[in-house]
Formats: sequence, C-alpha cells, structure tokens
Amino acid sequence: MPFRRLAWLPLTIAISLPAAAADRFFMYNLTDSTTFSGVYLAPAGSGHWGSNQALNDKDKAIDPSERLPITDVSRGLFDVKLVDEKGRVCIAHRIDLTKDTTFEIHDSDLADCH
Repeated sequence: MPFRRLAWLPLTIAISLPAAAADRFFMYNLTDSTTFSGVYLAPAGSGHWGSNQALNDKDKAIDPSERLPITDVSRGLFDVKLVDEKGRVCIAHRIDLTKDTTFEIHDSDLADCH
C-alpha cells in the first residue's frame, strides 16, 4: 500500500504548482546616442500599430543603453516603428518574438530613417 500513496505524489505536486507567469517582453536601445519618444509594434506586415510603448518608461522616452518593457503583446512576428526625438521615423521589420522575449535596436537599424 505505501507504493500507491507515492504514485499520487507527483500528480499532487503538479496540481498544486502555480500556473506559469505570462511572458514579459523588453526592448533594449543599444544605439550610441538615439533617444526614442515613440515605439510602436504591429503584427508583421499589418501596419496596425499599437500604443506608444515609450510611455511605459518613467520619463516617457527610451534613452541609449536603456531597457523598455513592452506590454500588451503576445509571442509573434512584429514590425517596430521607432520615432526619435528629432521626429525621424524608422521601421524595423519582422522582429521575432516567437522564441525570445527581448529584442535590440542598434545604430545599424536606423539606416533608413525618414
């Protein structure tokens, strides 16, 4: 009989574990000197931009070497529209958040800004 009691132990532990926390996403601004006042995500190719993620930062802008929490998204492929403090707009295409929960923006990503 002791064996039967132990057989239920893994099931009891599995049932009592809390559900996994929701994914938390972040963007890292790894540019040398560009501050972004606008960071918008859209499902890749859709052009349906979400809310300004830069508002998630305490000073409402993401400075170089700063991490920005990204909210209200789930895993997927995204286009990211970045607006710097000078008003230039850059779009990074097909950011893959299917496996990772972070993405980085580098100076090389800003080559085609308008």
